[in-house]
Amino acid sequence: MANKLLKKENLGKLIDMLSGEGSIFVAPRMDARQVVYAPVSKFEEIVFDYIIPINSFKEFLFPQTETVAAFSIHKEGVDLRGVEIEPKETVIFGSRPCDAASVASLRAVFNWDFKDEFYNRREDKAIVMTVACTKADDSCFCTTVNLTPDNPNGSDILLKETNDNGYIVEALTDKGKKFVERFNNIFTPQPSAFSLQPIADVKHIAGADVKKIQEWLKDTKNYENPIWAELARKCIGCGACTFACPTCHCFDIVDEGSAFEGERIKNWDACQFEFFTLHTSGHNPRDTQYKRWRNRFMCKFNFYPNKFSSRGCVGCGRCIRVCPVRLDITEVMATISVVE
Repeated sequence: MANKLLKKENLGKLIDMLSGEGSIFVAPRMDARQVVYAPVSKFEEIVFDYIIPINSFKEFLFPQTETVAAFSIHKEGVDLRGVEIEPKETVIFGSRPCDAASVASLRAVFNWDFKDEFYNRREDKAIVMTVACTKADDSCFCTTVNLTPDNPNGSDILLKETNDNGYIVEALTDKGKKFVERFNNIFTPQPSAFSLQPIADVKHIAGADVKKIQEWLKDTKNYENPIWAELARKCIGCGACTFACPTCHCFDIVDEGSAFEGERIKNWDACQFEFFTLHTSGHNPRDTQYKRWRNRFMCKFNFYPNKFSSRGCVGCGRCIRVCPVRLDITEVMATISVVE
C-alpha cells in the first residue's frame, strides 16, 4: 500500500466516525497536569506537544483489574461461571515507538504456556497508530536497547510528522492497511512534495552495553555479587517503576465477595512488593529490597530475553521519571557494563 497523508484537522472526523461505530479512541491528553494515554471524545482533548505519556497504553490490553470468573455456592454445590469478553475496537493514537515495541513482549508472556484470551482478544481489537518521536529528554534511552525513535516494531500504522500540520502514514500490518482503507476519506494520497520534521536525537547511554550486561547476568556467580545491594540501596519498594513500565506484566489472582458468591479477579502486581514472593510458611526468598530490585533488572536483561527472545526493556525511561528516589536504571546499566 502506498503511503498516505493524515491531516491533524481530520482527526476530529475520525474520532466522530469511530465513536459512531462504538469504537474507543485513545490518545495523549491532559489529566491532573500530566499527559496520559486515555480515551478522548473530541479533537480538542488531544495533546500533540509531548515527549511520552506518564503511563503506558498496556492498560488497554492488560487492564489493571479485571474479572475472569464468577462463582456462587449453594446446597447443590459450587457454580463456577466464566466471563465472556467482547472488547470494543480500540484505536491507540500517538503511541511512541518504544511503547509499540512493548506489545511483542506482552504477547510473548501471555501466550507462553497458556493462551490468555482476555489479553489476546483485546490486542486483536487494538490498532496501534504510532507517531515517530521528534523530541526526547534525558530519560529516553531507546537507542541503548537497540531501538530507534522511529522504530516500526509493534505498530499497525506509523506516522511521521510533517512541517505543515499533518502526518505521512505508513500502514505496516494487515490490520493497519484495512483500517486506512476503511477510512479512505480521512487518509488521503501522499503529496508529491512534503517535508518531515526531524526525528529526535536520542543519545546512547555512555558506557552502557546491553550485550555485556546480558553476558554478565548469565554468569551465575554474579547473582550473589555484593554490588547488587549497593546499586539498589535507594529503592523503597513502592512499585511505581513496574506499574509505569510498558513490559511489566506480573499479576495476582484474588477471590472477592461474600461467603456464598463472588468473583475471581486478576490485578496488576509488582515484584518490588515485599509480599510478592512471600510463602504461606512465612519464608520469603526475596526477603530484602535489593533482592527484589535485582529480580526486576534480571527480568529485563536476562530472564525475559533468554526465555522469549524478546525485549524486557524498551528504553522508554518511565521508571526513571516516576521513581521518587531517582534510582536510574541507565546508571545501573553503565555500572554493570564495566564490572569484572
